Amino acid sequence: MKVNRRLVWVGLAVTLLLVITGCSPSQRELFNAAMKMQTVKSMQQHTSMTFHLSGSGFEPSVQQQVDTAAMFLNSGKLDLDIKTSGNEQKTAVKSQINMNLALQGMDINMPVWVDTDLTGNTPKATEIIKLPLMAKASLPPQFASKEYIVMNPFDMNSSGTSNIDMTKLMEFSKGFQEAELKFLTSYSQRFKPNFEAVGHSSQYMQTDDGLKLVTSCEIKLNDAQFKDLIRYTVNNLVQDDEAVAFVKEYMDTILEMSHVPDQAKSLNDFNQVFEDFDVTKQYEFLAKFNTLMDQLKDVTLLGDKGIKLEYAIYNGYFIKNSGAINLKFDVSQMNRLMNTLSGQESATVDAKGTVDLMVNYSTDFSGIDKPVEIQIPDVNSSNSLNYQDLINLSTNKAKISQQLSGDN
Repeated sequence: MKVNRRLVWVGLAVTLLLVITGCSPSQRELFNAAMKMQTVKSMQQHTSMTFHLSGSGFEPSVQQQVDTAAMFLNSGKLDLDIKTSGNEQKTAVKSQINMNLALQGMDINMPVWVDTDLTGNTPKATEIIKLPLMAKASLPPQFASKEYIVMNPFDMNSSGTSNIDMTKLMEFSKGFQEAELKFLTSYSQRFKPNFEAVGHSSQYMQTDDGLKLVTSCEIKLNDAQFKDLIRYTVNNLVQDDEAVAFVKEYMDTILEMSHVPDQAKSLNDFNQVFEDFDVTKQYEFLAKFNTLMDQLKDVTLLGDKGIKLEYAIYNGYFIKNSGAINLKFDVSQMNRLMNTLSGQESATVDAKGTVDLMVNYSTDFSGIDKPVEIQIPDVNSSNSLNYQDLINLSTNKAKISQQLSGDN
């Protein structure tokens, strides 16, 4: 698990805020708060998520499957309690994540601890997961009594089971956040969609300092606005030299860290694509993309409730973030779009049916830059198993099975 997952919802907020930041004070205040959250050294957060799925208009057999999925999903709730503590450089970080997933007739609780230290010559990273009962039941007999599973990315790297060079990844992560924040701050100045999507108000809310007046910001997007944002984002990114250079540098680094066949050729091919992407190629790409977006006008992506995100800001930091995202998928609309893209006049069978998914979430942030106690469990060979041992066992079983099949 990557260290920066402790700010998963903040990362989502940054992504959404970036595409609407512009000239207005409320938009700038949101963006500044999102950037400031990236500098937090310690905090606690609680996130709750619920889902509501519905579907109609399908053939009876498909409708039954949709109804079954809805019954299972709509009764569920995901809760995440996260504590994080680290140094200012983010090179030594400890996190504790307690995940609880409540589904129909079933509760799954899974605590996770992450300890990362990149300050010395030898980087260290350990992830410990307390196994839920359901997971224990599926383990091989020799591991059935274990309480924890331990993962060390560097062990996986040396054994060849990881597709990423973890040492290079850790070194990359040391300086990437600073470069990322610098780019986002610069790019936001040039990213100015021509519509206002942010509301601004004040209200009293409970904070770490008691009941205080906080700034409340609300983002609302309907289906048409969402598509306009996608169109504007892609057009703006592709034509922005700094953005293209940032993406290229990032992808170059990822390819260099990846254990891919003929890595040198992959890097050369990738770099050649960017070198060939001149103004003419940009024009051709954007012409095709904008044609696709024109065709998407008749395809619903968001339901009637669209996207609604709410943020509470105190002392320049987010203290609450909640949202509702209404996704909608119309099979007949999508079928017509695919037929248009492929050049077909009509489908053999008229597909039909509509799926509506509502995602609701709420995150509270507290204890920002205050002492946070994180107790990482003491693991040993008696109470834990190493993930690499589990992988090795599965690999050996597969080899034996192949040999037996070959003998027969």
